[in-house]
Amino acid sequence: MAKRNASELDWIEISVETPALKKRLDTVRDLQKKLADERKAFETQIISKARKEGKLEEGYTLAFGYRFGRISAAKVSEVEAKAPKAAAKPKFTF
Repeated sequence: MAKRNASELDWIEISVETPALKKRLDTVRDLQKKLADERKAFETQIISKARKEGKLEEGYTLAFGYRFGRISAAKVSEVEAKAPKAAAKPKFTF
């Protein structure tokens, strides 16, 4: 079976109606929010340190990657750092 690129997949949105699934999804969302907050604080601290040490000039920021347990960063202009919004997906209800 050939590997498919994520952009080649047909994504659908899932609407969770049952109480058990809704509760589980709420837990996942709470944990994702906590992770996002901690990640943002971590990245802000690294960017601040890089600027203080003169390694990151005005108008630039860092884009972070978290793949395979490794953390990497790339210097990008602050304009480039803004990511486009995801496209709408069809909806599927359980």
